Amino acid sequence: MYFIVDSRSIPRVRLANETTIEPPYVHRRRIPHEWIIYMVKKGVMELEEDGVSYHLVPGDFLILSPEGQHEGTRATYCEYFYIHFQHADIRAAEADEQQLREQMYRVRSEALRGSCCERSCPYGEEAGYDLLLPKYCHMTDEAVVSLTRSLYEIMLNNRDHMEYYKTLCGCRLLQLLVFVSRQCLSAELESSGMISARSYQKVLAVQNYLQASYQEQITGDQLAGQFHMNFDYLNRLFRQSVGRPIFQYLCSLRIARARELLTTTSMRISQISEQVGFMDESYFSRVFKKYTGVCPADYAKTAFNDRALFSSICGNASGRNN
Repeated sequence: MYFIVDSRSIPRVRLANETTIEPPYVHRRRIPHEWIIYMVKKGVMELEEDGVSYHLVPGDFLILSPEGQHEGTRATYCEYFYIHFQHADIRAAEADEQQLREQMYRVRSEALRGSCCERSCPYGEEAGYDLLLPKYCHMTDEAVVSLTRSLYEIMLNNRDHMEYYKTLCGCRLLQLLVFVSRQCLSAELESSGMISARSYQKVLAVQNYLQASYQEQITGDQLAGQFHMNFDYLNRLFRQSVGRPIFQYLCSLRIARARELLTTTSMRISQISEQVGFMDESYFSRVFKKYTGVCPADYAKTAFNDRALFSSICGNASGRNN
């Protein structure tokens, strides 16, 4: 089962802690009227919700529904984290297993194909905020380390009681939910054969490298050495996942960054060209025009005029209000 979570809403954390249960204690029967997250650290938890049984072991992550009735079914030793929270928009995903896999694949594919610098969501404004979250999943050892760190941060924030501590705590929880969604999405797609774990991780590594190093002079031989793989094969893997070759993707990153610098700084075009990885200003101008339809100077001029017009409108409105 999966939930759809609107990630624009910050959850409100009521309780966040870790605890231990030992025989003869079991979870009492209750309807919580709020969302509950459990993540098992050590031991075993035997639990039932609305007739569905869960045998939770270390690394298991479970979300209990506000209106679901749950109770312990067997006394066991268990150390676990728990978070009780409210959220404005969580709903059950209304799709069968195959439809959900296809939806996951679309979400992941569109995320890979979109540039980190693109302003708009590549798969729709509304859908871009819908977080696909599993009711239950088992985390890898590596993911458990990251989750444990996040859970301790949430616990500390919730005990803080300084100003805005609930907002900070909610933001930490939302970050954790995104992490869980990504981890389980990858695991589900790999187990169903929709993506290859090795090639997927390689493509992600190349993307991260390009996004961090786009200012540098990057060659195919350099990438082959960096990722210990024949460049043609690496490029083919990248194109299959991202929808464009490595150097086309790199070029789009550089142009996106150049557009940002042209509209937010007073740097000369020659400086911007060098800043984004083009050593030849005239070549930069040709590539920029190919991607945007205008030369860098005209793009900067239009952006300046738009800002001036906006400031004038805001100034006039402020004057009328006064």
